[in-house]
Amino acid sequence: MAYTRLIVLIMTFEVLISAVVGLGIYFGFSVFPYTQSLLTTTGTAVQSAGINITIPLYMPSLMDLKIPYTYLQAGEQTWGITAFLVSVGVMVLQSYVRGMYLGGLKGWILNRKIVPLFACGRRYFGDMIIWSIFQTVISVLILFLAVVFVPFGFIVMIALLFYSLTPYLIVLQNITFLNALAKGPRLFRRYFGTLLPLALLALLCTLVVSLFRFLTPPWGYAVPLLTYACIGTLLIGELMRRLAAKLTMDGETSPDPPLGEVHSHKMVNAITMLLVPVLVFVGAFTGSGGHLSAFEFGSKKQLDGISYNTNFSDVFYASDQMYTAYEWQTSDYHLAIRLPDLSDGRKPRELRGIADITWQMNEEIRTSHGNSTQIDVQPIMHTSRVMYRLVRETANDGSFYYSSLSGSSSILPGEERPREPLSVQMMVSGDGLHISVMQYPTRFDVSHVFRVSDDGRYLIPGTSQVNPMDFHAYWFTTDQSAENLFELLAAKNKTNNIATMNRAYLALACAMQEGDGHMVVHLLETMRRAGVNVKVLNWDEVTWTNNLQGRYQGTGLQKTLELLTKAGIQGAYEGTELLEKSDETIGVYRIEVPFPDGMIPITYKESKVDGKLLSVNVMDIQ
Repeated sequence: MAYTRLIVLIMTFEVLISAVVGLGIYFGFSVFPYTQSLLTTTGTAVQSAGINITIPLYMPSLMDLKIPYTYLQAGEQTWGITAFLVSVGVMVLQSYVRGMYLGGLKGWILNRKIVPLFACGRRYFGDMIIWSIFQTVISVLILFLAVVFVPFGFIVMIALLFYSLTPYLIVLQNITFLNALAKGPRLFRRYFGTLLPLALLALLCTLVVSLFRFLTPPWGYAVPLLTYACIGTLLIGELMRRLAAKLTMDGETSPDPPLGEVHSHKMVNAITMLLVPVLVFVGAFTGSGGHLSAFEFGSKKQLDGISYNTNFSDVFYASDQMYTAYEWQTSDYHLAIRLPDLSDGRKPRELRGIADITWQMNEEIRTSHGNSTQIDVQPIMHTSRVMYRLVRETANDGSFYYSSLSGSSSILPGEERPREPLSVQMMVSGDGLHISVMQYPTRFDVSHVFRVSDDGRYLIPGTSQVNPMDFHAYWFTTDQSAENLFELLAAKNKTNNIATMNRAYLALACAMQEGDGHMVVHLLETMRRAGVNVKVLNWDEVTWTNNLQGRYQGTGLQKTLELLTKAGIQGAYEGTELLEKSDETIGVYRIEVPFPDGMIPITYKESKVDGKLLSVNVMDIQ
């Protein structure tokens, strides 16, 4: 029962840290060092390919194994007065709990007494807080030296190991921090041979525990939480037992403080045992961000949405990867979200909450056929809960919008089982009318493709040069009108360009398909300057835009998106050679851009020798 109390103490502290770290991500403050990515300042952990081995010191911590305290994605570290105060508060609490933990272990190991833990915490708190400050300063120094010159960081880490017995000496010998610090290096060298086998056993045990991190959420958090608290406590207890025995042999003992003894009762023991599974459940709940639902008040507004993504389209290749076009899809996409009224000019610094999104996720479908199993990847509709903290940003024209790139957003673990871990980014237009969400595999960097229109109204993703089909954007709005759709496409085309005139007619066909008169005129002028013979009606941008978008009037959204998708796929604008007008060196071809009211033909000539574009004729102008 003595060990069970200590295991409950450790698990309670770890669950509390998970809750605080989750709150920090939600409200925008970091908790040092628990929200740091892959800590490397303790000097005792080794990481390789996601597997970690370490020696638990002072009390077991998930941080030792580089196991995140939450499944929420932290985004950028956020510092300030709140982060400082919370971090200091956590360090103070950790020092108190460490005194409780080591004092409780000492009482049981040396005298088989169940000592009062709070009394232990008060007795050793002062020296433990000094040790925590010392350790933090040295860790920051290691980090700084590692940035300046890596070997310096390793030298300081090794030096810190010689002082690692300090907290144990404080508790076992009831001496001050300074006395323990002075004795630590000498005793570390003296007892190294005795402690080395236990250290090797600890490395093996933590290797096994670290494998549990690969379990599906939330078990990848809950199982290590329980197993490491148990195994780590046994290992630290054995370390203190061996260290106490060596100190006794060397005459290094000192009298115990009058802490008293706790007499256990059956009811208390039963409650303590019951707390273990309860803490596992609570830890899984907080690690998944479930406790953030307590801050959700009021009803949510439901918006319909459409999906769009990039692909290796013909125009993407023809423009030397400089021109992006989209594939569009309609389905039963919905977003339920609670936002403040942004239409009255109020622009809060941050937006935060939990949204419910109905969208698609790629999942593996396994079908058994006798002794063989067929695995297919299919998009499955799911409703996911997404935590978001959107930070106010300034668009190119000075308008405001809200983005999770500088904040955070995470898919809360649920019943869905995607093919691979997924991340999410969100943005909200300054007036709150347009909400965009991008879903993509966690292993990819979204910064290269996450683009926002000049006025901050629309998400206009760029095309990844490696994996464009893995980035899926969703656009939710109360006004799914053709006008907004064409505005998004026009904003996207402002970022497009063509690096070569060869096959430039494909970019022209895409711009016409998307009803963007500005891009049509720009492409025609670029062709003329490059020496291409252009035959086209002498229309300005407005006339082209009105003509092209007018062809979609009266057409339903589904049909409009089907036609717009042709700009973002392969084989939509296949050229047909006009044999009667071609010869051995020059080919004359014709493509047709489809619209609800018919086709717009584009006839072009190009060299069969080097592929150079020679002329373009739009609408068969004579």
